Amino acid sequence: MALSPTRKKAIRAALELKLRRAKGTRLQEFLSAVMTKVHGANFQAVGTDYSRGDLKCDGLLGQPLTLFACYGPVNAGANATEAAMKTAVAKVDTDFEGALKNWPNLKAWKFVHNYVEQPPAQIVQKIIALRADHPDTVLELFGKEQFEAALFDLDNDAIEELVGDAATDEDFRALQPAELLRVVDDLMAAVDHTEVHDDDPLEVPEQKLRFNGLTGHSQTRIVQGLQNASRVARLLQNHQDPLLDAALAGVLKAKYLDLKAQGLDPDDILFTLYDFVSGVKRPSASLDASVWSLLAHFFEKCTIFEDSPVEVGVV
Repeated sequence: MALSPTRKKAIRAALELKLRRAKGTRLQEFLSAVMTKVHGANFQAVGTDYSRGDLKCDGLLGQPLTLFACYGPVNAGANATEAAMKTAVAKVDTDFEGALKNWPNLKAWKFVHNYVEQPPAQIVQKIIALRADHPDTVLELFGKEQFEAALFDLDNDAIEELVGDAATDEDFRALQPAELLRVVDDLMAAVDHTEVHDDDPLEVPEQKLRFNGLTGHSQTRIVQGLQNASRVARLLQNHQDPLLDAALAGVLKAKYLDLKAQGLDPDDILFTLYDFVSGVKRPSASLDASVWSLLAHFFEKCTIFEDSPVEVGVV
């Protein structure tokens, strides 16, 4: 059965979260799970213990012989340093040359990445150069668009097994208070909040989504959650613990400031906050709606993210 536009949108949201979490060997594990669903016995997964060498293979298709090389940087590659970019480009080169050496019958080679934005030009440039030097081998990048196409060919049960589920507009409208309060209880039980309070909400300024530098996907999730902001506020204010809203605000503000101090970009801060609140569980539609609605509530209160554009000093 063809996927509806609403369902495709939810799958894309769940996939983006999955890729942001797919650091290091987790990307290889995700690739293996997807390729096994898509290709069955034609795909061979390989172990992630590199102590004996992996022959520059993170998984392969038997017919035609196709090798996958995985690169899963932290923060989905955002804000990569010059040194990190050079390492990534060098990995493309060494992984491909090693694959050719170890697998002389190689027909195709795919460099798998977890960039949620487009891959950097430096990596694309290296792939193009290798194609020119090796015209008899198919070289391709394999990222979000390719994962998305693979998922869209699977049934709903397989998709949910691979990436979980993400909330649709209907799920946001049907926010489940019990689920949201469970998320809050689990978070507060996991952190020290005895002396952390912030109960001085500000009026959310216009254009806050824009001047905080959030990308379109992140803005969409916050906007979807904002439709429940007043409902979340009532749930927290009517809680049996009268200090819960202020204590939770303090916890999230402290976490936000810590992530900002680490130099993470806005999207990575937002998705790290998502994982902080959700407990890094595989998302369900109800959990996803609850977490985004909670984050949107504190975004609107100006607890997280900046209340005004950062002023650049004049020298």
